[in-house]
Amino acid sequence: MQKICLAAALAAAIPLAAIPARAAEKIVVAQAEKPTGEGTVNSIDAASKKLNMTHGPVAALKWPGMTMDFNVAPGVDLSALKSGEKVVFTLSRGAGGYVIDSIKPQ
Repeated sequence: MQKICLAAALAAAIPLAAIPARAAEKIVVAQAEKPTGEGTVNSIDAASKKLNMTHGPVAALKWPGMTMDFNVAPGVDLSALKSGEKVVFTLSRGAGGYVIDSIKPQ
């Protein structure tokens, strides 16, 4: 997690053009890494862009496995998912916490 925070701070403070090529590549890669996980969909509220899921540990966030509600990013299509389905997902930080920014059946 420190790499991501440091990379974000560097990217905000220093234009990539001013950073040597190798260092700039590391910053872009660090920013591209997103917390990922696997879980089982319990319920879907497509109209509200929310779902409830029981997921395993999310190592990047030091989360244990748990059941929780997630907001889903606007561009994510939930129509292909159904309750009881095993999925893989990625998260991004939103204004109200983490949101699912990609999800697909396992």
